[in-house]
Amino acid sequence: MERRSSITRIGAAVGIRPEALETYRQLHANPWPEVLAENTRAGRSNYSIFLLPQKNLLFSCYEYSGHDRAADAARMAQNPVMQEWWSRCRPAQIPLVDGTGDRRWTDLELIFHQD
Repeated sequence: MERRSSITRIGAAVGIRPEALETYRQLHANPWPEVLAENTRAGRSNYSIFLLPQKNLLFSCYEYSGHDRAADAARMAQNPVMQEWWSRCRPAQIPLVDGTGDRRWTDLELIFHQD
């Protein structure tokens, strides 16, 4: 995670169940407009998800421009559309580290960035 001016770059990773990959791809090929809007409201932009198929691994990166990431995430979690979206995505995901609650993605440490 890198903080420069008002932008924080966030990287995260999660495993993906091979048998659920095609469904996961289809969901993200046509994301719901409400999900995209909620990401924007939560200060997320330049959001991408990459796949390393040989390891069944997803990597996401986005820029966060808010002031309280935890509060924005908590507000997102209250949105019924996000809850439905996650109910379709989460069964495909395999957490890489032990965590609490519904969180699947693990934040990654930024060790290099070049503008």
